[in-house]
Amino acid sequence: MAVRQAKAVYDFDAEPGTGEISIQTGEVLTVTRTDVGEGWWEGRRANGDCGLFPEAYVEEVTEDVGPPAMAPPPLPQDYAAPSNTYATPSTTAPLNTFGTSNPVEDWSADPWSGVGAAPTPQQQTQDWQADDDWDSDFDDESASQVGASSAQGNGAPANYTASTDNSGNLALPAASYQSNQRGSIGDVSAIGRNDSKKGAGGASSKTSFNRFSVFVKSGSENYILGKVNLNVPEADSLTIVDKGDGKYSWVNTKPPFSCVIASPKKEAKFKGLKSYIAYQLTPSFNNIQVSRRYKHFDWLHERLSSKYNFVPIPPLPDKQIQGRYEEEFIEHRMNQLQSFVDRMCRHPVLAQSEVWGHFLSCTDEKRWKGGKRKAEKDPLVGGAYYSAITVPDKPLDPEFVDREVQVFTQFTSQFDVAVKNMAKLSADQTTKCQNHYKREFQLIGKSFAQLGQAMEQDGGNYNPGLNNAVVATGECYEEIGRLYEEQPRLDWEHLADMMHDYKGLLSGFPQVLHLHSGSQGKRKEIGNDGKVGQVEANAVKTRTDTVTYALLAEVNTFHEQRVKDIKSSHQHFLQEQIKFYQKITEKLQETLRMYDQC
Repeated sequence: MAVRQAKAVYDFDAEPGTGEISIQTGEVLTVTRTDVGEGWWEGRRANGDCGLFPEAYVEEVTEDVGPPAMAPPPLPQDYAAPSNTYATPSTTAPLNTFGTSNPVEDWSADPWSGVGAAPTPQQQTQDWQADDDWDSDFDDESASQVGASSAQGNGAPANYTASTDNSGNLALPAASYQSNQRGSIGDVSAIGRNDSKKGAGGASSKTSFNRFSVFVKSGSENYILGKVNLNVPEADSLTIVDKGDGKYSWVNTKPPFSCVIASPKKEAKFKGLKSYIAYQLTPSFNNIQVSRRYKHFDWLHERLSSKYNFVPIPPLPDKQIQGRYEEEFIEHRMNQLQSFVDRMCRHPVLAQSEVWGHFLSCTDEKRWKGGKRKAEKDPLVGGAYYSAITVPDKPLDPEFVDREVQVFTQFTSQFDVAVKNMAKLSADQTTKCQNHYKREFQLIGKSFAQLGQAMEQDGGNYNPGLNNAVVATGECYEEIGRLYEEQPRLDWEHLADMMHDYKGLLSGFPQVLHLHSGSQGKRKEIGNDGKVGQVEANAVKTRTDTVTYALLAEVNTFHEQRVKDIKSSHQHFLQEQIKFYQKITEKLQETLRMYDQC
């Protein structure tokens, strides 16, 4: 009989304690259950690991085999039982980089700290970074950071909060724990249970009981069902306009600006016991310099990932322990952070984000704490943010939407493979230039030099100029070897950094597409339910169109920037390659002229 199998088309990293399994692109899994819940399947890897993985990350294949296998075991009662391996967040505030020893607690008078609305039930938890000091070490680059927090940064779990029960014990992660870079994070075993019977003015009877769906965990289902009722500040309002020809775009209400990162400096605290690198950022809208560490970028990335479910957040440089104070590493990291900042400034949604503006402009410790608390308690995050989007007042054609989504899904799948391949090639070429090619040309140079030195033993009575020319040929090839060693910093490294950015951006789209798919599925479910009134069904359709408009606008933004990036990066690469080979040609021609003078 036929055994259901699926081939992974995207990488997926499982979260501990959730019943998920990690899968890699190209891996074939045996599907044991497809009725776990919306968007999730259960399967078994070739090594025997069993668990859940996102349906959107695989494509089904069929293979005929022999007798049927033993039936899979029943699904455990709870995939994400609380684990005693979690550590209670520290509440001890370390010293900060502002040079003050007393923590500032009075932030109520600060305009950044005025959080008027009470947090939602999902957010009435203890923040995992309990200490909000500007210079706290909640994600400092140390051994513990890489072990426990390495998932943050490029694919950082967003808004991860550690809730406690009545006895003070650590409970399950909150439902708002999510990410634009991951397919599934955390557990939301209570979602869809307590709220499903409440009359919230929406299609309450249609709340999903699936604990694992990103569509549910992000709050997108609550939005589709009309359960989101939040006041939208003017600063958070977004608008999508019709550009014609089936293209839609975000409206950026703020003047364009840029930001320059420079002057990385090694600093220390705790009397030199702890060192770090501080980067100086200067935004063009005020030209006031602010100092930021990598961990501050990491915090910003988490907040953005939490708030903007429908936007893949640009990735940060990879974290590193070894050699992070070396000059070459610091310069490269600064260049990658500059790329992150540039993408933030150019994106029409992210550029006008309040937390981004706070990150770029805050120089005061008290204001920083107030803004940090406000961002971490922001209720308008995830699926709830769809309520802040104003879209064109016309329904979308379902056939047009299906066609656009299918085309983009196929594009991202193929583009992702090509980007990863180019990133690998760039790394391989860098290694070859700095090692293999360098050694080869140095070996050639030494051989010519040896020949010339041997010829000099003729007593000097025949052709000393020729002897010198042969030795110079050896020196020329040794210099070419040094050019090969230095060249990757000018061409291959730049290309690799561009591919790093797009690997990060592409890794966020599976979740964005999954949220759209979930909204379409919920819309069909409501439409096919005869018990749902026409008014309510039309409201669901309108909200579903908002999710679709957001996807189409983001797809258009991605393609427009992609065209510019690929063009500029390849122009830069070819220009540097031409300069490189021109240097080699000039050195060879200079050496050749020595033979004309013999």
